[in-house]
Amino acid sequence: MTEDDDAASVSQVEIAHRMVCEVAVVAVGGKVDHTTAHRLVEAVSTGLDRTRGGFCVLDLTTVEFLGGHGLSAILKAARAAENRRQPLRIAVDHNRPVVRPLEVTGLEEFLALYHSVEEALQG
Repeated sequence: MTEDDDAASVSQVEIAHRMVCEVAVVAVGGKVDHTTAHRLVEAVSTGLDRTRGGFCVLDLTTVEFLGGHGLSAILKAARAAENRRQPLRIAVDHNRPVVRPLEVTGLEEFLALYHSVEEALQG
């Protein structure tokens, strides 16, 4: 990977962290593909470190593209959260670029999906 590739991947995905009461919310937007998937995993790990509410919320409502590497990253992040006994709640809204790949692969059966961040926070 070149320095230019790194710069391109930074511009393709946006990641923001915030706290809602004691729960970390990790918002990911843009494209989650082979060049940016590692950033999703890292961001969730940071969120798990920061959360004090027993779980972490991953907000994917503004993701525009979710490739195979992105699906793998979500699974990896969810497993890491399970191993830490801090479940990962994933807000997907009705975002077709996220919902469709999850449905096609059957992953919606294994992940804690919610229609909004607010719903994920309430559980």
